[in-house]
Amino acid sequence: MNNIIKQWNDAALKYTWAQENSEYVQINKNTVKSRFHCFNGEKILDLGCGYGFYTDYFGSIGANAVGVDGSEKMIEIARKQYPLSDFRIMDITKPLEFEKNNFDIVFSNQVLMDVENIDFVLSECKRVLKSGGLLYFSIVHPAFYDGKWIKDENGYCRAKAMEKYISHYRFTNDFWGETEHFHRPLSYYLNAAAKNGFMLKESNEPVSYDGKRKNSDIPLFFFAEYIKLHME
Repeated sequence: MNNIIKQWNDAALKYTWAQENSEYVQINKNTVKSRFHCFNGEKILDLGCGYGFYTDYFGSIGANAVGVDGSEKMIEIARKQYPLSDFRIMDITKPLEFEKNNFDIVFSNQVLMDVENIDFVLSECKRVLKSGGLLYFSIVHPAFYDGKWIKDENGYCRAKAMEKYISHYRFTNDFWGETEHFHRPLSYYLNAAAKNGFMLKESNEPVSYDGKRKNSDIPLFFFAEYIKLHME
């Protein structure tokens, strides 16, 4: 994990700029905002908070939010951009520095697909969540993310071709510097959450493409909301 954290330290500045200027990230933000628009002091853990946008957003709508990330550079950027929010350097692949049954919501945006051992991460989410608490995460959609666009004679991206889906494999993205990505089928995430004591409440595959340049019937993101079962 140290190498992955180093990758994100190196990519932090370019990643932050890219995220703040991406039409697809705006769709991601709109999806989250449509789900969470008001809080009354609920405790939220923003797991893998990156440059801090969501931690600050949750605080602005009434939550008691804390953002954690293993990248020191990401936390440095977050603290500069959102000085009133609570950010802490914390490797999320190791035991979290919080007591059990501490949070009402654990939120993790576009993180789990870049973490190797998500089973442990989910077990920690369960530990720090209160019974009946919410686990809300999003990932890039594994059924399409690593596919190559197929274009028609007019340049319209009409479909995606996937060579591998069921297989587990890793590759490197180079959008903002080298960062590791772990491909796993959607069933892996669903089963991992269930195994760790979560019950699926709702999932969402929002429209991401405009239907003019790229086929709007192909999703880019997958969102899932789970409830921690009363098993303790």
